[in-house]
Amino acid sequence: MRPTLFSFAMLLCPTLWAQQYATILYRQTELPRATLVEDIDSVVVRDVAEVDATYFETPRDTVYVKPVRESHWKGKKVAFFGDSITQNGEYVSSYAALTGCNALNYGISGTHLAARNSTDSNAFEKRYNKMPLERNLDMVVVFGGTNDFGHTNTAEFGEFSDGPRVGKYTFYAGLHRLFKGLQSRYTNIPVVIMLPIHHGTELDEPEYLIGTDRSIREGTNSTTGKTFREYVEAIRQVAAYYSFIVLDAYSYSGLSPMTEIGSGNDGFFKDGLHLNAAGGERLARWMYPQLEAVYEMFYDF
Repeated sequence: MRPTLFSFAMLLCPTLWAQQYATILYRQTELPRATLVEDIDSVVVRDVAEVDATYFETPRDTVYVKPVRESHWKGKKVAFFGDSITQNGEYVSSYAALTGCNALNYGISGTHLAARNSTDSNAFEKRYNKMPLERNLDMVVVFGGTNDFGHTNTAEFGEFSDGPRVGKYTFYAGLHRLFKGLQSRYTNIPVVIMLPIHHGTELDEPEYLIGTDRSIREGTNSTTGKTFREYVEAIRQVAAYYSFIVLDAYSYSGLSPMTEIGSGNDGFFKDGLHLNAAGGERLARWMYPQLEAVYEMFYDF
């Protein structure tokens, strides 16, 4: 069929095009020839840049075109830095499946954000420099703090004014050293601090204590006397000082194991602490839109 003046007008007028024509977007290697509308089962839009001059004359609304969402992080290298919740991999693998990113897992079970003493070599603040340099990464996600509260063998809590002083083994000082180190090591890529999720009764120190009368009170760490909520707020406070991006999984991820314990509902946790596959997917889906926005803050799209 020879192009007519009307068909060229359609190419130049997006509104008329949308009303009168269905457009297939494709790569030449995938669809090397024109396809009749009646032979089309589905239409996939991948990228506006792939619009071809091929079009199909058809009555209005005969074919519906649905965009396919593709993550900004597809093919990018993302380091996940954490404890056993990261090491076990449920949310890491789910996020990789959702986005197509190259997920690098730097989780080590039982580790703390803040070193308890000079020999605590697996603390986050001591091992962040074992991750690749920023030229080999596109983003770092830090997810920890559960063990700092949940273990009786933990650092003193300290206070914000401790700063990153060398040899000061408090939770606050360890946070300062960790975040200052991450800021220096990764100046041109996003470093995202994800606040720890709630936990149940699988640690030395439970986050909540449920009474026989169904009353609820916060547990405290026997070494520091602080609640888990206070640990979370300390992470938020120090992250804000270094102006890191914070994802509040503690408040908004929809993951709260204490509501599952004793209810016969084990939907998202294996044991009141560690995520199962469904919990990993829930967390990854919650992270997805927020980290898409993070990409757009740092990179062209």
